[in-house]
Amino acid sequence: MRKWAIPVLAIYLIVAGLMPLLNIDLPYAGLITSGLAIAAGLLLLLGGGQLRLPRSLGVILLAAWLILAGVLPLLQISLPSQEIVLGLLAAAAGILLLLRR
Repeated sequence: MRKWAIPVLAIYLIVAGLMPLLNIDLPYAGLITSGLAIAAGLLLLLGGGQLRLPRSLGVILLAAWLILAGVLPLLQISLPSQEIVLGLLAAAAGILLLLRR
């Protein structure tokens, strides 16, 4: 199951990056990108059908960011300082992934 995490993450990143860049507005674009983000985050955390946390803190933070980035707009939840929290979470995940921690 974990082998699907990277391809789903790649599809999410491509779709989320190209849609605003090419000014593409699809009727269910938010639902599609939210679903891809949630799926990628869960697949990063799941291994072989059971919950097995990755050893890398960067991967854990990336999975948390993906799940939150998908769930919050999907459920129309707005948290105080949501953009700041998601930004810090993304930055921390990116730095740790670059440092391979």
